[in-house]
Amino acid sequence: MHAPAALHLDETHAMDAGLALVTSALGAAGLLLVLADADIAGAVAGAVGVLTGLWGQLVSRTRPERFLDVVGIGAAAVAFALGMAYGGINFSG
Repeated sequence: MHAPAALHLDETHAMDAGLALVTSALGAAGLLLVLADADIAGAVAGAVGVLTGLWGQLVSRTRPERFLDVVGIGAAAVAFALGMAYGGINFSG
């Protein structure tokens, strides 16, 4: 019988977990910035969050890290899209 996955202390990877947490924090910060009408800052936080999350997906070794990366990438992508739509791109001259 195997122990639950949360008890496998030898499977913790500090860099991978750090990237996942940074990605989620950037996604949440980007969404909050867009809601606070700081659209360019939200778009930048979202873009950096997407790039960080994609790198985290590439190097992550466990399922919880990848799950947190995907949630963070989704939030960061939405923040980037909303930030660019509401203040980052202006075609009206």
